[in-house]
Amino acid sequence: MTPAKEVGGDLYDYLILRNKLYFCIGDVSGKGIPGSLVMAVTRNIFRVVLHQSLSPTQVAQVINETVAADNEQMMFMTMFIGAVDLETGRMEFCNCGHNPPVVISDGRARFMEIKPNTPLGVLADWEYEGEVIEDIRGMQFLFYTDGLNEAENRVHAQFGNDRILEVLNSAPFRSAQETIERMEASLTTFVDGAEASDDLTMLCLKISKQEKN
Repeated sequence: MTPAKEVGGDLYDYLILRNKLYFCIGDVSGKGIPGSLVMAVTRNIFRVVLHQSLSPTQVAQVINETVAADNEQMMFMTMFIGAVDLETGRMEFCNCGHNPPVVISDGRARFMEIKPNTPLGVLADWEYEGEVIEDIRGMQFLFYTDGLNEAENRVHAQFGNDRILEVLNSAPFRSAQETIERMEASLTTFVDGAEASDDLTMLCLKISKQEKN
């Protein structure tokens, strides 16, 4: 996570409960202090409701109703919320207007086709739709905010979606950490010292397959 200003409006979080990995990544519409306040409230709600054994879709509903209830500044947030069963690899998720993640499977990277839904805080009565991938073991997922694909260099060209796939398809990645480090290095080279106009957050998830004895 790299904020464009002293405080940012991006967030990510993760927590393991009942042998499930819960995680989220989000981007608040505002920047600076207002955005950071919405971000902090959202993160606290995320942590609290997880102890109620809610699904990602139900978590999205609670956050949306809370943010939309008192939203005089008309701020909203895109967010991806997921829950992975660490034994079976089953991932439940709900995408709330966020950038589609990249999945790396069988050595190739592609953008996931997912239901977009609407960002959190826009419509208090919006019914969010969740989705499921039955087994993500052996796959790798890159979640990010638009500070990645919309990052600009000195001549205001954007990093872009095609370049994200180009980096991820350039060579095999041994770990989630290596994926983040290589993407960060490619982005740094591309922007060539240009000032960031947006917060940047990246989160990489990989659940390894356990070898049977």
